[in-house]
Amino acid sequence: MFRRLPPLNAVRAFEASARLKSFTAAAGELGVTHGAISRQVRNLEGWFGFALFLRSNRKVTLTTEGQEYLDEVSAVLDKLSVATERLTGPRGVKVLRVCAPETFSVRWLIPRLSALARAHPNIEIRLRPMVTLDEHLTDSFDVVIRRGEMERPGFKSTPFLRETCTPVISPRLLQQVPLDTPRALRNHTLLNAESLDHLWPSWLRSVGLNARKASRNLRFQSLNYALQAAVEGLGVAMGPSAIVADDIASGRLVTPLSEHTLTMGDFHILTAANISSHDPAYIFRRWLIEGQPQE
Repeated sequence: MFRRLPPLNAVRAFEASARLKSFTAAAGELGVTHGAISRQVRNLEGWFGFALFLRSNRKVTLTTEGQEYLDEVSAVLDKLSVATERLTGPRGVKVLRVCAPETFSVRWLIPRLSALARAHPNIEIRLRPMVTLDEHLTDSFDVVIRRGEMERPGFKSTPFLRETCTPVISPRLLQQVPLDTPRALRNHTLLNAESLDHLWPSWLRSVGLNARKASRNLRFQSLNYALQAAVEGLGVAMGPSAIVADDIASGRLVTPLSEHTLTMGDFHILTAANISSHDPAYIFRRWLIEGQPQE
C-alpha cells in the first residue's frame, strides 16, 4: 500500500518546535542548529502548502492546522519510539507510558517510583505531564492518572488515592504571623492555583468566611507553583493531603488549621479494560492500589 508521507526529519523538527514552543529549544533537543530547524519547518510547510506556525518577535505560535497536526504527530512519534526501543533496548525491559498531572507527579509519584523500580526492575516508566483533560489515551499513553473518574469505552477507571485539603504554611512564616483561627487569614497572603481555583473559595465558605474579603492574593498557573511559594514563605496555600504529605513530614510545611478540611475527589488510574496480569499497566495499577492506605 502506498503511503503519502511528509519528509520525516521535517516532521521531527516541527514536533519538537511545537512541543517546546521554541525553535532554539528544538535545535538543542535534536542536536542541530536553529537555522536547520527553521529550514526543516519551512520545508514541511511548503510540502503542505500552508503555515503551521505564526511567527512574531522570536515567538512561535501554532496555527489551527499546526495544533491539529501536532496532536496527531506526537502520538505517532511516541508509538514509533516505543516500538523501536522495545526491539533495540535491553531484553525483557517493558516500557510503560504514563500521563499524570504535573504537581501530582513531582510531589507524590516521582518520590515513590524507586519502590516500583526495586519491585519491578524490568518496567521502564515514561512519565509525561497532562496538558489537557482530553489526552489521546489509546495512542499516546498506556495509563492516565487524573483526579476524578474517567469514562472511556474499553477502559477501566480505578480509584487509588483519597485526599482532603487544608491550608498549609511554612513554619517560618507561621512564627512571624500567627494563624490559629480561620479569621487570622486576613493577615496573610492567599496563594491560589488556577488549575484548582475552587479550593480557597470552597474552603473559606466551609468555615463561614467570604473569599472576597481576604486581604491579599497571589495567583499561579499550577498547584506546584503555589505550594512551592508556600514553602518559600510567600503566603498560605491550599494543600491536598497526599500531595503535601512529604512536605509535612520533612517540616517544610505545617497545617495550623488541620481541624478544618475540605474533601477532594479521589485520584483514578485509567487503563485498558482487558489487560492481562502480566501487562506493565496492570502491575502499575496494582502497585498504586496496594501500596497506598485507603482511608
